[in-house]
Amino acid sequence: MAENLANQALEDDEPLFDAADVAIYLDDKLVKYFNGNDMASISWTTDNVTLEIDAQGAGTAVKNHDGRGTITLHLNRASDTWQDVMGFGASTGYHKIDITTPYEHVFSSKALLTKNPDINVGGGAQTVDAEFSCNKISLEGNKAA
Repeated sequence: MAENLANQALEDDEPLFDAADVAIYLDDKLVKYFNGNDMASISWTTDNVTLEIDAQGAGTAVKNHDGRGTITLHLNRASDTWQDVMGFGASTGYHKIDITTPYEHVFSSKALLTKNPDINVGGGAQTVDAEFSCNKISLEGNKAA
């Protein structure tokens, strides 16, 4: 007898993701109006652990304490956040970024806008990617049990 795949989907415990459950704050102000489906990208600069191998193939694992990385906010240029970012300019002032999703909490209290983002003007929604270099990006779990 063939397995009933329709019932299998009902038994699956995978939660339904809702982007409305994501909150992004820049300097304690809620960020709104994003670039289509993309809201933010987070990328760390270095691995948490690296392997150092000697000439004979013996390896040593080395824990890194370098939490640097980049947080990019994908914004609609009509947003108030983009107006704030333009006011920052490429500066040496630190900014705080706090991102909470149903699954994780990502934050940095030392984020720099190291250069003004590229701007493209076209016939669609006007978007911009504001990229912040961060001294340390912290990641915590946020999934309810």
